[in-house]
Amino acid sequence: MKRRPLIGVPTLPFQRRWADMQLEDMGGEELQYFWLLSRLTEKIICAVRTAGGLPLPLTPTEDERETAKLASRLDGFVFAGGHDIAPSFYGEENAGSHAPDLARDHFETALCRAALERDKPLLGICRGCQLLNVVLGGALIQDMPSVDEKWKLHNRPDVTRGYVHDVKILSPWLFPSRNGGAMLVNSMHHQAIGRLSKRLQAAAVTDDGVVEAVIAPAYRWAVGVQWHPECLADDDAVQAEIFRMLVDKARN
Repeated sequence: MKRRPLIGVPTLPFQRRWADMQLEDMGGEELQYFWLLSRLTEKIICAVRTAGGLPLPLTPTEDERETAKLASRLDGFVFAGGHDIAPSFYGEENAGSHAPDLARDHFETALCRAALERDKPLLGICRGCQLLNVVLGGALIQDMPSVDEKWKLHNRPDVTRGYVHDVKILSPWLFPSRNGGAMLVNSMHHQAIGRLSKRLQAAAVTDDGVVEAVIAPAYRWAVGVQWHPECLADDDAVQAEIFRMLVDKARN
């Protein structure tokens, strides 16, 4: 029987944040957003489990020693979607970023850096893809529609389980079974990679110039995708493949 690798999935402390919002009487839109994040995290956990891994949800900690121990003891990581990364983490002022979560930013940048230092396999999804770029010295487009009106089409949270646009696969390392070409993905983001880290390569792009996936060739397996494969993996074998690759690399 194959060993089931432990895959860390950093998450928000949903119960605490949900309670805080109820006490503060925040609007329905914000509550709906947190509900979406919780569902996306659940989807990631299910996709990792289906791929043969043992998912372990991780909540933020300020203890750097604890973060280092997590990076050492776990076999791989998935960094999920969520709030915009604070622009200060890539040396910019706020120019359209929405409600950064500094506790999560500090924890996930430290954990991602520690995982890379230990050459642990990792997958970044949406915010997680952007996080990988920031940790390796890149920067982000803070609000895509403010830069180009047509980029509004990239933010479609109403189509989580459907397809919104094509991406062109540039690297066979991303989806070996496809050997390049194009494929349809969903899309739920108003930010994207701006200045690409010199330690990353674009692995998928859109016709309108957005970097949709990245790889870090110097590491064993470090991949970021801007779309949400966890929402499609139940019915789309190609999207499920990315979780199988993560688990296989973590197992070995």
